[in-house]
Amino acid sequence: VLRMLAESASPLPAIIVHRPSMRVIDGMHRLRAAKLRGQTEIEVRWYDGDERDAFAVAVHANVKHGLPLSLADRRDAAARVIASHPHWSDRMIASIVNLSAATVRAVRDRSADEPRSCDTRMGRDGRTRPVNTAAARRRAGELMRAHPDLSLREIARSTGLAPSTVLDVRNRLRGGRDL
Repeated sequence: VLRMLAESASPLPAIIVHRPSMRVIDGMHRLRAAKLRGQTEIEVRWYDGDERDAFAVAVHANVKHGLPLSLADRRDAAARVIASHPHWSDRMIASIVNLSAATVRAVRDRSADEPRSCDTRMGRDGRTRPVNTAAARRRAGELMRAHPDLSLREIARSTGLAPSTVLDVRNRLRGGRDL
């Protein structure tokens, strides 16, 4: 791989460097290939986040290009990201390590290190959602019964549920089904 990169006539893509530690988090092969070419400089993209996030950035960059990570490597990476970011959703972690959300959930379930106290998780869109909505759905149903004039958005805001989930609660109540 190094020889192939070094012998290529095209310019090498930028490497990613964690600025606080000056550690290369993506592009070690490109850096070594640049040295083999005799280059003294290479283009750099700086990453200023913390160390825990730097690992997630490195894994995400590696699954997008370069040498493919094995399934076992991606599962190991998922376990490490879960340990460092237990508040990230399964789908968010799956998008970083290139696994399905179901596989990440299975890795999370097997993980003994994950704190079980996280009752919310952040999704890929940056929004925080409850892990288990049962209590919030019950609270939404209570609010609807006690205050039928409240809007779905008002109930959603006070319970932390999405308006679509509150609508589902209302439809279930009207249909006489469990929340």
